[in-house]
Amino acid sequence: MYQAAAKFEERWHFDVNDPASVAAERAAILSETSRIESAKRAVDAEQILLEARAYNFGYLLDLAEGHPEMGMHVRSISAEISIEVQAKHGFVMRQLAGSWNAVREFPAAVDAVADGRISGRHLDAIVSSGLLVTHEVEAEQTALRAQYVDLALREVSTQILTDAALKRLTSRIAEELTRVPLAQRRKVTRMKGFVSVTDSGDGHGVLHVGGSLLLLTAVRDRVRKQATLVLRARSRAQKAQATGEVPPGAADERTLGEVSADLICDQLLTSEPTSAPLASGVQAKVHLVIPTTTLLADEREPGHPPALLDGLVPVPLDEAKRLAANAPMFTRILTHPITGTVQAVDTYKPTAAMRRFLAARDVHCRFPGCRLPARGCHIDHTHEWQHGGATCTNNLEHLCVFHHVMRHATPWSVLQLEGGVLQWTTPSGKVLTDRPDRQGVRFAPSADAGSTSPPNATSEADARPGSGSGSETETDAGPDTGTGTGTGTGSDAERGSSAQPERDAGTDPPPF
Repeated sequence: MYQAAAKFEERWHFDVNDPASVAAERAAILSETSRIESAKRAVDAEQILLEARAYNFGYLLDLAEGHPEMGMHVRSISAEISIEVQAKHGFVMRQLAGSWNAVREFPAAVDAVADGRISGRHLDAIVSSGLLVTHEVEAEQTALRAQYVDLALREVSTQILTDAALKRLTSRIAEELTRVPLAQRRKVTRMKGFVSVTDSGDGHGVLHVGGSLLLLTAVRDRVRKQATLVLRARSRAQKAQATGEVPPGAADERTLGEVSADLICDQLLTSEPTSAPLASGVQAKVHLVIPTTTLLADEREPGHPPALLDGLVPVPLDEAKRLAANAPMFTRILTHPITGTVQAVDTYKPTAAMRRFLAARDVHCRFPGCRLPARGCHIDHTHEWQHGGATCTNNLEHLCVFHHVMRHATPWSVLQLEGGVLQWTTPSGKVLTDRPDRQGVRFAPSADAGSTSPPNATSEADARPGSGSGSETETDAGPDTGTGTGTGTGSDAERGSSAQPERDAGTDPPPF
């Protein structure tokens, strides 16, 4: 085997001036494309069957315990798989459930993947639309879904269909066959609204909103029209500046899309909701970690650690400074200058010191691979309270609701070591280590650096006796009702925590 990208100029060389050489290279590319696609489809079929097998494994264990609706063992096996493939736990769970549905409800479509007639992406489109084909009588539903798959496969065999095109086509076929009208289904799917944000890099993000297609289309249309008016006004202003009618001002070079995004943010953050008067007093709250040296620095000067949103995502320094200028309260985080480990936290406004300490140390859910911000998590006792575990910072960690419940309901176990390091053991016996994210300045070793090891940094805070259960949802002070990056009522939102009553930060109870 050759290395993936070594000497590609030699391996892929052809004579651009020779038609025969050009034709041969084109034919070779298309032949390899066909071969690899066939191999991928065979692997897709194997993976679908394996994922369905994994879901079946968890489901039968849940069924044996009498609680299949809770799906704790399905969560557990999907968590182990997510660690093996280094993917998000929620994504793996959806993959397992989708493959389980495909094998049980649409076996002919799975066979088509194994035969190479359709791809795994085609199967996803067929299954997602096919689940809409329902009937009160189970035998009738099975027959209708078999008919649906036959029609869908016939369409794939007679025309070129991308994933999106097939999804639209199968949706129409399913709508014609189902015995549950769209209006009735809409009453159920109306509860599946959601709002989430994903990081797209360089301080930018994408806001995802799920809801009524008609309403969201109207929102997009209105914002585009408003943005068009802004651009027209800008054009008139530029002409006036060119003729000297008005003095020149700062140039606005935003595109239509950028103006549209700014308008949405302006209207959501400054306007009052008309359908929910009680929400008018709710203000947005974000958490920024800004090193002091960075706050005092010029963004144009390199070498300064970045400002971090929720302690995870770098954001532009100028935006962080604007927020810091109007911040009602600062929380000072003291870190070890070499290791970056959080050592202590204090605040000018009285608060629960242990809770602040843990939020600064953990930053996010401490289950391996999960990055839900700490403000949307529970604070859990590593060694359980009812089994003699103490309520102190070296026996507490943040876990999101999803992984907190799973940890106590399945054979997962966790041990907390010095410095907030967590040692997890999976049900299959694999040991995983999760370390707190480093914060503050990072030092790179130099050629003349000595071999002296840095001192161990330990996290200490006053241990307080507690009473009650081993965890409590952590909520921020103030009227912020959000509990994570995404909120909603769909399955993806189950990893967040429920909103807590508003409390004054100075009277917050400890986290136990």
